[in-house]
Amino acid sequence: MIYLAKLDAWDQPFDPAIHCRNDFRVLSGSLVEREEEEVITAYMKIRVKNPGAAWISTQPQTYYVLSERRRDDPVAVQLARGRIVPLPSELAGKAMDVDLICVPPDEDEVFKAAANLLRVGEVNYDPDDAPEAREAAERYDPLFYPPEAEDDPTNVLAATTELWRWDRVTLALERVDMITGRTVFTVTAGLVGSERLSLDNPPKAKTKLRMIAQWTQSASGDQNNPFMTNQEVTSYNYKSILDGMPSAGTAIGNANGWTIADAYFDDIEPLLPQTFGHQFPSIWGATSQRVTLQAMAMNVTMKAHYEYSQPREEIMDIVMLASVQDVLGDDREEIVEQINLADITLDVTTSDWLYEDPDTLEVKTYAVGDKVQANGKCWICVTAHEATEEFTAQLYDEDLNVIATLWQKTPKQAAVDARVAGFFDRPRGKRSVRHGIRRVNRKVQRRARAATIQVEAAWLVGRSMTCADAARIENKNLPGGEVLGKITVVELRIDGARRSTILTLATSIGTGVAPADPDAGQEQTADIVYSVRAPATNEPVDAFGLAIKAPRFIAIENDANVQNGYAFTAASFGEDPVKAIQENPTKIRVYYDPLRQEDLITRRMSATTMPIHVTKGLDLHPELP
Repeated sequence: MIYLAKLDAWDQPFDPAIHCRNDFRVLSGSLVEREEEEVITAYMKIRVKNPGAAWISTQPQTYYVLSERRRDDPVAVQLARGRIVPLPSELAGKAMDVDLICVPPDEDEVFKAAANLLRVGEVNYDPDDAPEAREAAERYDPLFYPPEAEDDPTNVLAATTELWRWDRVTLALERVDMITGRTVFTVTAGLVGSERLSLDNPPKAKTKLRMIAQWTQSASGDQNNPFMTNQEVTSYNYKSILDGMPSAGTAIGNANGWTIADAYFDDIEPLLPQTFGHQFPSIWGATSQRVTLQAMAMNVTMKAHYEYSQPREEIMDIVMLASVQDVLGDDREEIVEQINLADITLDVTTSDWLYEDPDTLEVKTYAVGDKVQANGKCWICVTAHEATEEFTAQLYDEDLNVIATLWQKTPKQAAVDARVAGFFDRPRGKRSVRHGIRRVNRKVQRRARAATIQVEAAWLVGRSMTCADAARIENKNLPGGEVLGKITVVELRIDGARRSTILTLATSIGTGVAPADPDAGQEQTADIVYSVRAPATNEPVDAFGLAIKAPRFIAIENDANVQNGYAFTAASFGEDPVKAIQENPTKIRVYYDPLRQEDLITRRMSATTMPIHVTKGLDLHPELP
């Protein structure tokens, strides 16, 4: 007999003594567990005798349990539990349909919490670690998701072959594989030849996915050490040098990207005076005089500042080959998706600071340990508080007359340093490549479930089946005599005393060939072996080396010794030694190589897999050996 009884709580343990009774008298109905995109959910549609309008006051959060006790059942069997949604619309007839969904009352929160446990941010990823050590990071990569990724709990499985499933008996959330089942049931021929087999659109021989990483390679800062460290400069025109000492931001010649960060002098000391002869004309003829000039020695220190910015783009094409049986039209190529990654130099995992919750418009409360981004920096909460009207790291407490620290700076969680010139062939980029390969694998494996078989089976066979299981349908009229597939729909039908089960299976049409082991130069993620082709990185500027890059040359022209020569030469020819020095002033010349910058540097790469393993659930060519 079928029972539909009320539960005191959604998670109340099933007790046959209490629940094997009918709060509603069941006339007919169905229990359907179905794979819907990324989530498996069960529904009940039960036609019952109308109990009257009084029961409406107990809705809509009341849960009911559907159970059965047959003569040959040692104990009653719980089939499913769920809550009524929506309320029945036909309340005046002798019978009415009650719709129930098999999920807990807080399913959204449970779903998001379970998904968030799988979200792996920026971690110390080593592509050469053992597979189990890097599994979680390759299954989830934050660069593939928008900031609001947590709003969609299903996206965390985009690089797996898993589905979310609400258990129709416990209402617990779990993950199940879309290809293999926990239990494999065998159905020997359907009822009265009920098998219906059809082929859908299988994957192409080559499936392509393109990933694009765009970022601005940048480096900015003062060099670690001065390029002139207390270097002594001697000159007769020292005043002009001191007056003309460059200020911060002054360009260094025409070297693009280089400016003065700091420049100063100290320890000015006089040198020995030098006396030069000087003749000058007068009405009485040439007249001689002597000129004494004073040179100075000074210590000059200068440090350079660099600013480098280079737009970059890397395009990675993933080409996946699949081991599937020959199907008409499967020798073509198909591009399934193009993904633009988030900026690899930005923190895409830390949320922005908000004053109020955008959904409830309530002022947000921050707890110790919360991380946010504000004012271009990343912060961690050190004092629990209600959000201030404007973001502030410190807040003055008038009552205690102290300044409370609310936030402290913390390092940003960017994927890579902004100075990198390449991505996909670096350790962090390999994580993204492997995640992308797994995303293609999910699409190919799902498409490879190209055979769909529907069969009607006995009630007792189907009563224990779920969409976490697989089934083997044996029938001599099927290709190869049998079909093995993942259960995608279980429908338990109740029509008075007649009961039956309708099963739908998704069957992969692969060859079943085991994946190959990687050779030298090949890499592996999960059981997928692949190789990468990549040109050398175009790196006109070593951004990491700018902090210590030395100038091409530093020259001090016309120091005091050289100026002495000019002055003595002028004096020996009866010319003005002062003028000679003025015409040959001391100069400090510094030359840095300009930082070459282009409009955009593009690098094209590809990753090609060995034929991936696809389960052989159906033999489309049984006549072949």
